[in-house]
Order: sequence, then structure tokens, then C-alpha cells
Amino acid sequence: MEDIYSRTLELIQSGKQGVVVTITKVKGSVPRHVGSKMLVEQNGSITGTIGGGKLEADIIQEALELIESNTLHQKTYDLTKDEGMLCGGTVEVLFEPFGEAHQLFIFGAGHIAERLAPLARKAGFAVTVVDDRPEYANDERFPDANMVLAKPLPEALPALKFTSQSYIVIVTHAHTFDEEILEFCLGQPCTYLGMIGSKRKSNTILNNLRKKGSPEEQLEKVHTPIGLDIGAETPFEIAISILSEIIGVRHGSNVATLAMQK
Repeated sequence: MEDIYSRTLELIQSGKQGVVVTITKVKGSVPRHVGSKMLVEQNGSITGTIGGGKLEADIIQEALELIESNTLHQKTYDLTKDEGMLCGGTVEVLFEPFGEAHQLFIFGAGHIAERLAPLARKAGFAVTVVDDRPEYANDERFPDANMVLAKPLPEALPALKFTSQSYIVIVTHAHTFDEEILEFCLGQPCTYLGMIGSKRKSNTILNNLRKKGSPEEQLEKVHTPIGLDIGAETPFEIAISILSEIIGVRHGSNVATLAMQK
């Protein structure tokens, strides 16, 4: 048990993710007792055991699918029904994901952001929504967000903590805000930086930042126009287009984006 705790601490300190699996309830004949634990890492390696065999293999697979969710999950396994499981009992298992989740910062709390936030949460992102309008940026409109900030940009931007696991989407209600946020975010660590807009708007803002001295290698990494080229028109469709591009970047996929049409 000590090895599981020490290894979990090592992973957290190194910024990695994993899932601690605990047997919370048993009935009938089962391979391990209540309180038995196993640590599942991102690469599938384990520390400890909850019984081996098909049960353990199924639980490892479940843990890997939950590893980025950052939410507790409970599941019951029936050892009388699964092929190859002859124990005859049931096991209730608690999955506890830990570690730094991928962060999605959404600048702007309009119609697109309202659709994007819940989709992103379901895709395993920790979501922060930022807007200077409290009537838009509030918990009632964004119940799925981890954090909602209703502050002017000069206050909000310095308060945010970006990491290499950060994904940034700029969809505000004003071009001047988009440009100000993009200029600030160019110097921040992140995996993805995207800004909504037409080709004309995107090129205008990028050229403005060039004139201000923003490095070309940073500007070339900006995804704008944002999203996959799926012909999206409605806010919901645009949100799907944006999230699809983000997921593609997260998995290193080579997908056709709107930015490629510049």
C-alpha cells in the first residue's frame, strides 16, 4: 500500500496523471477484500493489484478511459456473468483520477462559449471562462465550467495560470479584445492557441501584432480562423468545430482546419 501512495505522490509532483482504484464493496466470493488498491498510470503500468485476471484487465481499461476526466467514478463488476470469471461474487470499485488535467481557457462568454464549455468538460478538459460582462460570465450560464471570471481583461489576464497543458480559445465580443488577449497569450505556455474570426479579421490582427513586434514563429502557431473545416454555421456547430480541432491537436492528428485556408 505504501508503494501506491509514494508512487502517486511522485506522479503528482512530476505533473503526470493517473487513477487510484479502490475496492469499496464486495459480495460473495471475490479475489480481493474491501480497501484493496491499485494505481494505474497513463502508460497502462500498475502498482498493486485488485485481483488479476480479466477483472483487473477490465478495470485497467476503465481507468485509462477515465484518466483525464478529473471526476470520481464508481462501477460494479459482476463476476458471475463475465466470461472467464467463476468467482461468483460482485465487486464495487471507486476510480479516483488525479493529476493535471488539460485546461481550456475560453475568452468570451457568448453563444459559442456557452455551447463549447459543456462539450469540453465531457471531453475531459478543465474549463475556465473569462469575460468582462457579469451578465454573461456567471455560473448560471456556465454550470459545467470549473471557473468563471467576470473581470476586466487587465485584471483577469495576469491572474490566470497557463501551463503546457493549456488550450486557449478566443471568442470575445470585440475585435480589440481579441487582439489584446492574443497578444498577451502569445507569450504564455500552451498547447493550443486559437482565435475566431474571418480570414480578413484574422490577417488584420496578425499583421497588427507583427507591427508591434510579435515574433513570427509565435504568430505562425495561432489557429485562426479557428476550428475544423466542416461548414459550421450555428453556435453549436462552431463549438463542435473548435473542440474537434482541439481534440485533434491533443492527439496529434493531421486534420483539415480553417486556418489552413489562409
